[in-house]
Amino acid sequence: MTKISSTMLSVGTLLRRAEDTGAEVSVLVADSWLQGRVIGCDGLGAVLDDGDGQALVRLDAVTAVRFNRTQMDGDDADVRSHGGTERGPIEAGPVTVPHPSRGEQYFVTPALR
Repeated sequence: MTKISSTMLSVGTLLRRAEDTGAEVSVLVADSWLQGRVIGCDGLGAVLDDGDGQALVRLDAVTAVRFNRTQMDGDDADVRSHGGTERGPIEAGPVTVPHPSRGEQYFVTPALR
């Protein structure tokens, strides 16, 4: 029997790993490469610091990410912890739900008591 496994990688996962290790990354946004160290990353965006300034990049606008493998796979002694030892999915921030258009209905299940 063949064991099938899959790993789903995302731009956010890679940028969070770069944030943890302090690795410098390059991100492709609108046909331009931005470089820097990730100083913050959530489910919606990342802040890159290039030493001269900072850029906020929306994750859905990033087409590609480049990084130096030796910086990412280096010694884990300098890795910043996010609480636990297990790496879970990147959590999204608050989500704004638009007001329903005419004719749309949302069904909400009442809370159990």
